[in-house]
Amino acid sequence: MFDGLIRRSKPGTAPGMLVGREPIPDEALTFTLTEYTLEGWEVYNEVEVAECSFHLTTPGRTWIDVAGHASAEMLRSLGQAFHLHSLALEDVFHGNQRPKLEVYDKQGFIVLNDPVIVDDVFKSRQVSIFFGDNYVISFHDHKEDIFKPVRERIQQDGSRLRQFGTDYLVYALVDLVVDRKFPLLARLSERLEELEDESMESRPTRETAQDIHAARRALVGFHRVQWAERETVLALMRPDTPFIKPETRTYLRDCLDHAVTVQELVESYRDMASGLMELHLMETSNRMNEVMKALAIVTVFFMPLSFLAGIYGMNFETNVGNMPELGWKYGYVYFWAMVVLIVGGLFWWMRHRKWL
Repeated sequence: MFDGLIRRSKPGTAPGMLVGREPIPDEALTFTLTEYTLEGWEVYNEVEVAECSFHLTTPGRTWIDVAGHASAEMLRSLGQAFHLHSLALEDVFHGNQRPKLEVYDKQGFIVLNDPVIVDDVFKSRQVSIFFGDNYVISFHDHKEDIFKPVRERIQQDGSRLRQFGTDYLVYALVDLVVDRKFPLLARLSERLEELEDESMESRPTRETAQDIHAARRALVGFHRVQWAERETVLALMRPDTPFIKPETRTYLRDCLDHAVTVQELVESYRDMASGLMELHLMETSNRMNEVMKALAIVTVFFMPLSFLAGIYGMNFETNVGNMPELGWKYGYVYFWAMVVLIVGGLFWWMRHRKWL
């Protein structure tokens, strides 16, 4: 199943309005601010919006990571403090957007997806990244600190993240989001292998077909997201994309290669899931054919026996010569000898024709 793009704002609503989203129980946000230069770094947890706004004006490079679902009021405050475009804030507010790159007057805006698959159900989780000359602001819907590995790399002496500009930080964040899909694909591959074994080695049930169908739907949704994400990475590499320096595009080419690999794997697994559905239907059909074959063989054996029983079950008088066999002394033995001969002959004939 794919948690698709659902917009609940009324048609005709002015663009950039933060309305139309269903209430979310937990809208508390977690701010993690990282400020770094070539010489050092500082990480601030649970900071306030005002403090984040102050750090945007400092000489160092500033990265603000916002975790959780932001309310409309919080996004308006963030937009005013960080001068974020209203259309981009609308995309952050609604979530479930298609991966893309948008360029505004003084900033770039990237939408990515960090999906999860729970019980063969595809659930999208949006990651949004604003970037400019000396700052990066990232949003992700879930409270999991997915960017912790990048933050740890900043704290290492000699890290490229501290040597390069914020465009390299943007590359590192995008590359991490892309690479997080490989473990997810590994679990999908294992699940497909389980379904294949279940279809081949045991008697497939209706639940098997439902599981295969759910896996295929998840992969269809995954493919749609990944195709757009590959185009987003490709757009970042274009020479006319602002704030991205030529030396960073070299690393983005490697990120694009990862994105293409993910897409190819998704396409391969999607085809495999479709093949599993065909395999399941074929195995079900084969088992039905085996049942019909067994019933047909039983019918073939009993048809001549039923004919004999019908003949000798008729009420004819024996004293007028109508059915002389009924008067034979060993007629009953002859009857069973004929039954054995007919059944044995049919069995030999079917084995000779390799029907048994």
